[in-house]
Amino acid sequence: MGRIFMRVKRSDLLRSLLLCTSLTATPALAQTAPQPEEPAAQATVTEGEAQEIIVTGTRASLGRALDIKRETLGVVDSIAAEDMGKFPDQNVAESLQRISGVSIDRSQGEGRFITVRGFGPEFNTVLLNGRILATDNNGREFSFDILPSELIAGADVYKSSAANFQEGGIGSTVIVRTARPLDRAGFVFAGNAGGKYDSGSKNVTPTASVLLSQSNEDRTFGALLSLVYDKRDARIQRYGTGGWMTGQNLDYNKDSVVDLANVAVPRTAEHVIDESSRERIGGTLAIDWVVSDQLKLKLDGLYTQYKIDSQTNFLAYFTDPADIISATANENGTVTRFVRGNTGSLATDHVVTTNPRNARTYQVALNSEWTPSDRTTITADASYSRATNKGGGATPFFVIGARNTGLNPVWELRPDEPTPLVSNVISTTDTSQLRGHFGLQSGDNVSDQIGQFRIDGVQEFDGTLRRVRFGGLASQRTKKISDYSTPQGILCFYCGYFATLPSGLTSTFDAGSFLGSPGAPTQWLNFDYNQLVSYYNSDAAITQKGNPQAEALFRALIAANGGTFRGVINPAASGKVRENSYAAYVQSEFEGSLGDMPWSAAAGVRWVYTDLKASGASQQISSIIQLPGDATQLDYFLTPPIPVTATNNYNYLLPSATFRLNLTDELVVRVAGSRTLTRPTLTNLSLNESFTVRPPASFFSSGGNPALKPYLAWNADLGLDYFLSRTSYASIAGFYKKVDNFVSLVTRPRQILGYTFLDTRPTNAESAEIYGFEAAVQYTFDILPAPFDGLGFSANYTKVESSVAFDPSLAAQVFNVEGLSDSANVVAFYEKGPIQLRGAYNWRAKFLRRTFGAQGQPENVGAYGQYDVTASVKFTPNLTLYGEMLNVTNAKSRAYQSFEERLLTLEDTGRRITVGVRASF
Repeated sequence: MGRIFMRVKRSDLLRSLLLCTSLTATPALAQTAPQPEEPAAQATVTEGEAQEIIVTGTRASLGRALDIKRETLGVVDSIAAEDMGKFPDQNVAESLQRISGVSIDRSQGEGRFITVRGFGPEFNTVLLNGRILATDNNGREFSFDILPSELIAGADVYKSSAANFQEGGIGSTVIVRTARPLDRAGFVFAGNAGGKYDSGSKNVTPTASVLLSQSNEDRTFGALLSLVYDKRDARIQRYGTGGWMTGQNLDYNKDSVVDLANVAVPRTAEHVIDESSRERIGGTLAIDWVVSDQLKLKLDGLYTQYKIDSQTNFLAYFTDPADIISATANENGTVTRFVRGNTGSLATDHVVTTNPRNARTYQVALNSEWTPSDRTTITADASYSRATNKGGGATPFFVIGARNTGLNPVWELRPDEPTPLVSNVISTTDTSQLRGHFGLQSGDNVSDQIGQFRIDGVQEFDGTLRRVRFGGLASQRTKKISDYSTPQGILCFYCGYFATLPSGLTSTFDAGSFLGSPGAPTQWLNFDYNQLVSYYNSDAAITQKGNPQAEALFRALIAANGGTFRGVINPAASGKVRENSYAAYVQSEFEGSLGDMPWSAAAGVRWVYTDLKASGASQQISSIIQLPGDATQLDYFLTPPIPVTATNNYNYLLPSATFRLNLTDELVVRVAGSRTLTRPTLTNLSLNESFTVRPPASFFSSGGNPALKPYLAWNADLGLDYFLSRTSYASIAGFYKKVDNFVSLVTRPRQILGYTFLDTRPTNAESAEIYGFEAAVQYTFDILPAPFDGLGFSANYTKVESSVAFDPSLAAQVFNVEGLSDSANVVAFYEKGPIQLRGAYNWRAKFLRRTFGAQGQPENVGAYGQYDVTASVKFTPNLTLYGEMLNVTNAKSRAYQSFEERLLTLEDTGRRITVGVRASF
């Protein structure tokens, strides 16, 4: 089991010289990934005869991935499992990042989203066994962290398009494949059990999986069941600024004369510790039945649950530019140091919040393949998928604090240290001046469901025209987002630090050495927000307001809310999008030769129609109230909700053509051109509206736009591949994309009750060209004498450019191509006898994540590189001890705003070490 037999002449073996995890070919024209070859008896040979070489483990997975590239007409990169239930990494996204042009976004150190050739997650269509899988995110982007890698047999990244490919992937189409029972004859068991250590939490948690498969010897009927359980306790350290407020004119002595003009100051100084427990439970069920030579049936089921329980404690200092009495700035207008007044306008805030996630995803599907003749195949596929995330009102955010009266707090940027420093403030564990402040419980319920039916046909011919593919697809997707929030009038009743807190409500929180930053606080206060809410309901707290009318209103509101701060439905920020889409295609495929050079080609067209309906509620601000005693807080109220709906529809033709020429048996050139489409992300299509009201300089409103058109791109690919052996190759490829209808978040001033809000809405406005190249090399040193013949390596590099360049010196740049960055990978491995070793380095250059991020300013992500190592020892043919360490050097991720000194976040997710045993038979 898990072996691939290759027939290779020794003379050919001497020509092996290259290897890599990224391939450059154009999308396979709906070809099925090649199946492992049947086992055969090893032959006894003499010099010069063909020899049976048995390849297992890493070489087996590399061989399977390279087979897909070699046998595919167009541009595809693949990752394959080494054996059933044994994927190369613990996370599918972390395996895909080894492919050239693929980068990942991490969530607390774990791969979650992918970016391909600079196009972010919403531009990549992800299919599970060829079907769209619902997602618990607010948009279309697929979260790979819900899929335990043990459930996956392989993943293919198609970087160019074909008429029979489901539309949506301007960046790529990713097909994730689960294991099938007919992949092996007879009974198969594969399982592992281990412990996972997180360097932040210093806890060890269990991880385990089991895969059972049974099929008859002639592989006409089989069933497969897989189950996975994985848990991780994490402790993340993070510093954040909440964005930078630009265009500030500082008047130190309040004489109406500006002392420092047009500078940027940080919104906050946040010292954050996030402690979480992450639990994955998943399983697949697959049944294959070859009913007859003419009919094959496949039944698939998948279920995953990803649950995060967390608590976040942080210490924060909120900036009020009006309270700054002296400051210095650099040549970029970035304030490098400022001093606050001694009136107590600055408070030392202690915050408790959570970031829960309870994502459940399932999919059921039935596939039939009918072959009425040896030249005709008709395939029908029906699937239903649903994902939910029940986070409505489940995220508390409570703030208590103490004013720094009589002190002049100082903030310093400290470019040579990890984080800025706040000094000359009260002790972070002082409870003598502690007061209540802000309380909010919020969060979304997300529901996504997709029903899809697809039919595909293939008609084979003799001659130059080899086959014609045709088919159609119909799907309906409904995404519903219900936003919950503590009612206005409750959440900010205690704003202004007027209510003293009883002793015993707080305890000391130990932050440890915070990000290795000298002078950073190591302790601050912790509290139970449920106990705090209970106190907020008491007469002892309420009467400290000193305003009987406000007190009476608060009592009525909180009584109507069940005596709690629980979130209630927020109609204006909620909404539903229903999207019906239909497609039909025809594609012709050709084969021939130019002299002794074989060629193959395909040309086709896909017609796509989309009908969309968005529904929601309209609410506007009816009043804004200035809260006494706190210049940084306002409260506002909304008008009653009014139901609103909007519709949109469009249709397009998407032509494509691909050509491949085998210059020699080893050298292949590929050319591809296509038009592709990506629908706007569902978040931007919703009829929702939200408001941010917090002085100074934080008045924002935002909403969706159901009238958005889809992104449209003309694409061209040119690639050259040199295959040296079953597992070695080198390639280089160039790509070009002309994309229209880019969605820009356009911000305009908007007057509401005398206040100037910056209103941001998505709009189709721009076009851009994206271009670049990929280079990859992969080599196994089979020609070296033992034991060095177990060595191998891979390396790849991707360069991406755009016709629109981000310029941080511009005060307002309304459009940029976001997510573009260069990337590189280097992987070295050794596999000989019972020993298997692998070391990998993944690097991504700095990039622009959002044009409009925190405080309406650009958000950039710094360059990031991570080292990972794995090792295993096989004690018996059926039992293996394995170990893995991720982020060996404890690399930290960093984000900044416009200029690198304007720090947004610095995050330390720590290392993950897993040790376990794997059994198979």
